[in-house]
Amino acid sequence: MQRSNQIGWAQVRAGVFIMVTLLLMAGAIFLMGQKTKLFTPTSRLVVTMDNVVGLKEGAPVWLAGVDVGVVQQVGFKDPRNSNEVRIEMEVEREALKKVGTDSRITIKTRGLMGEKYVDIMPSQHYHAVPGNNFRGQSVHTLDDVAQKAGVTFEKLNSIVDSVQSGKGTLGLLATDTTLYVNAVKLSDELKILAANINNGQGTLGRLARSGEPYDRLMQILARADKTLQDIQASDGSLNRLIYDKTLYTKLVALADKSNQAADDVRELNRKLTSRDSTIGMLLNDRELYDRSVSLLTRADRSMQDLEAVSARIRAGEGTAGKLITEKELYDKLNRTVDALEALVTDIRKNPGRYVKLSLF
Repeated sequence: MQRSNQIGWAQVRAGVFIMVTLLLMAGAIFLMGQKTKLFTPTSRLVVTMDNVVGLKEGAPVWLAGVDVGVVQQVGFKDPRNSNEVRIEMEVEREALKKVGTDSRITIKTRGLMGEKYVDIMPSQHYHAVPGNNFRGQSVHTLDDVAQKAGVTFEKLNSIVDSVQSGKGTLGLLATDTTLYVNAVKLSDELKILAANINNGQGTLGRLARSGEPYDRLMQILARADKTLQDIQASDGSLNRLIYDKTLYTKLVALADKSNQAADDVRELNRKLTSRDSTIGMLLNDRELYDRSVSLLTRADRSMQDLEAVSARIRAGEGTAGKLITEKELYDKLNRTVDALEALVTDIRKNPGRYVKLSLF
């Protein structure tokens, strides 16, 4: 029987079915590689950082150690104006509610192969409406550590070179033999001193070899202990000062009274200096002072005027001066008084001479 070279419709359908199945399987594999959980609602999260230290698309996103998302895209945010890198992630919607401004977002490494992942420390608060744009924190890399270690080694090499060249204190200690010689001399002197002490020479030797200082010290301690026992056993002043609280109580009462007296003095001072009291007015009001100064000024002027009048009188000026300095006026007044007295006497004796009455 001869085989037909023509392809039937059934074969075409089978081929198309197989092709579609393969495409669906490839799409499913691609989606499974992009998503950790296919049937969990997710949201978009954007993080801006200065350095992503080799983070790649498809890297996992951890929240407190739990895998909650995947990195979708990594690229520069604005290449023309800054060097910041923008990381777009797809994160579970419920997990995103535990991400806030107080969360610490960093990039860490896991495994021996150095796989990078985004690590998020949860926020202290639960956000019903979560944010989707945050700022990440850069972490130190091995290159940074190696660079700092290189700088440190360079400084150590500089210090070693300085020491070897005899610079500074360490350099002198390493290169100068004077200190060694002095140390040897000191060691020899210490040996001689120790030998003298062991032989009982000098004060230290006598203290080390003789037991008398120890015996005296023990006697002093014994007497001190006996004195303390006597104080505790007796009813003297020291015992009362130590065990009796009466003096303490009196001192406390005296302190209270002193405080009360101080308060009373302050209150008295406040009342005396108050403007409502006479002393307060005398201390604070200037009007009385001004009046007193004015009164003294007028009194001084009056005294000056009196002194001027007295000087003029003593000089014989004016009527009062004449009365004091000239005797003639005194004699005339004396004669006038005598004449008046004689006239009055004559009028009494002979009134008819001076008074004449006529009825017609």
